[in-house]
Amino acid sequence: MSQRPARVLALLLTLSLAACGGSTASLEFGNEDAVQIRQMVTDFTAAYNAKDVAKIGTFFSSGAALLPPNRSTVRGVEAVKGFFDGRVNDEGAADLAIEIQAVEGQGPLAYVVGTYTLNLRPAGAPERKDRGKVVWILRKLAGQWKFEWQIMASDLPPVVPPAQ
Repeated sequence: MSQRPARVLALLLTLSLAACGGSTASLEFGNEDAVQIRQMVTDFTAAYNAKDVAKIGTFFSSGAALLPPNRSTVRGVEAVKGFFDGRVNDEGAADLAIEIQAVEGQGPLAYVVGTYTLNLRPAGAPERKDRGKVVWILRKLAGQWKFEWQIMASDLPPVVPPAQ
């Protein structure tokens, strides 16, 4: 092999290695990511309180899953939107407030830990205040943070319908 093709090959190999993993800056979780996630939680809360189910759906990845309190797991963005539609419209969920206790991450994965409060005002039933904990797992996809898992645990026992 002559010297020129060897140099070209070395240059191509160097560029390939750099493109594949030479820079870890995009894999590091930094303050900017934490700020973006905190804003996302604020925007999610605003959409929830506005009963904007279409907007709520934009915060989730296509394969997202939701583990709501006292309910079965909900999988997929359309099912998640269906859950939130029932929550805000049928159950009268309103006044959601999230208090973030931690936002941490590693590479394209992050989590939010916090507490929540909300009011439930279902038609024909008394208002109920709820409070609990959240652990939300996010993934950075195409430069945007999306919910992969939302885990919520109420501090209150489930409402048992009266015997008929």
